[in-house]
Amino acid sequence: MATGSDRQARKRGTRRIFALTASIVGSIVGITTNLYSAEFRQGISGSVGFVGSRASGAVIAAVVASAVSLGVYQLLVVRRRNADVKLREIAIEADALGGGADPEDQVVGRSLKLLEVKRDSQELAVFLHGLGLDANDFRGYLSESRFHCIALTLFGFNAEESTDDHYQPISLDSHIRLLWYALRQIRRRNPTKDISLVGFSFGADMILFLAEKYGEELRELGVTRAVLLDPNLGPGTLTISSLASKLHTDRPLEELKNILSKATSLSEFRNLSEYVYKITSKNLRQIRRHAEDVVNLWTDTSYATFLDRLGQVIRHTDEVFLVLSFSYERHFNAVAAGVTSRGLAPARMECSRADHFGLIESAHLKERLEGVMASETKPESANPSGVDRRY
Repeated sequence: MATGSDRQARKRGTRRIFALTASIVGSIVGITTNLYSAEFRQGISGSVGFVGSRASGAVIAAVVASAVSLGVYQLLVVRRRNADVKLREIAIEADALGGGADPEDQVVGRSLKLLEVKRDSQELAVFLHGLGLDANDFRGYLSESRFHCIALTLFGFNAEESTDDHYQPISLDSHIRLLWYALRQIRRRNPTKDISLVGFSFGADMILFLAEKYGEELRELGVTRAVLLDPNLGPGTLTISSLASKLHTDRPLEELKNILSKATSLSEFRNLSEYVYKITSKNLRQIRRHAEDVVNLWTDTSYATFLDRLGQVIRHTDEVFLVLSFSYERHFNAVAAGVTSRGLAPARMECSRADHFGLIESAHLKERLEGVMASETKPESANPSGVDRRY
């Protein structure tokens, strides 16, 4: 079993190799530039004028070599970070849905896909995507995060599954059961980690539904923190779900164009355009079924249903953070008043300057989560160093 010090030593060794490679490449380019300095000066004199024409060959070579070395090093680091993000899967076994599940939902023998990057951190962040999206929406942040991260794709929402008849649309209840099943498998493989759930849009709703359905079991599983990014607050925020619930899946192009035509502002058009682009490769029947179930859960026009569900999350986790985008700013004050009465401190709420999809951009997630998940990173003590493809 590799220890934390072993892994740190390997990382230092990798960085040395990257630096050496970048230096060698930069030196070769620098020598070549010096050998042909006259030609090089002539080539750049038109664009940089006096400096380019008067600079010595040695100076030009040094500048070019430094720039190339830095560029190569950064490229190697980015490639390394992206390589750290692994595609894995959780096999769906016979006990996945438990008792009382919809008999029409056939899921056993399939799998749930996830992206994972393992790092020497006590914190494990599990990311849940929006309606019709997938784990790839978090790939950018996963490659940069200092935490152990897993981004889960809900059943049937991988682009590769869009034409697979084995991944037929299932009920929202079965999606919640499968998410609970996946979290148990993740906990089994990471018994010592502090789990934070980070949900975006419908993914945030899924955290609310988990707390409502499983209650105290959520705390027993060891979910210590929930970060909710633009959850649905009521019918007034169900724009995308309402439109998706009415999709005629036999004429996808016309229907997706129709969604865009419903925008009432430039910001809403921008969000709808990004959403439509993201779901063009997905199974629209799966999206419609999902959206129908979501819309049917909202029985009133107030914030009461959301606040009651949020209260469950507050009771069954140690920390809850609620982040709303600028698109939701008109709801913020009313929601803040209701949330405060249910025990969430105002300091745990934020109305971000980012728009809806801006909340899951890598820079925003890094800024938000690096402050929220403030525990000191430390080596893993009980997890195997090798990771199987299947959970």
